[in-house]
Amino acid sequence: MMEPEAVFVYGTLKRGQRNFGVARRAGWLRSEAAYIEGFQLYHLPQGGGRLYPYPAVVRGEGRVWGEVQWFAGLAQALSLLDRLEDEGQEYRRIPAWAHTERRGLVRVWLYVYPSLDQVRRAQGRWLPGGVWPG
Repeated sequence: MMEPEAVFVYGTLKRGQRNFGVARRAGWLRSEAAYIEGFQLYHLPQGGGRLYPYPAVVRGEGRVWGEVQWFAGLAQALSLLDRLEDEGQEYRRIPAWAHTERRGLVRVWLYVYPSLDQVRRAQGRWLPGGVWPG
């Protein structure tokens, strides 16, 4: 199995969103529009410990749109991104495949919510179009 070479982002880390500065500090080089399949996207509202609204994905029927981000040093970038995503607590980082127009399939890291039950407890709202903000 191929090692991931980049990170798929679908929310606050995308260009133009509130946490893109974290991606820049992590050594962001470039982004390419992409999507992942076999996942569903949810909007988590502010509150319940969330200082601002942000999205979550869980496995399921669907397509989620975002971007693949490449970094100068992936391992170093992941240490910063893992802290932002509260990896191991709120999100889990898993390998996945992203579809890009220019490069085709790219092996990526993806931050997923642990379960649909946890999304529901967070009052997540399904975004059937797979785009955040929805």
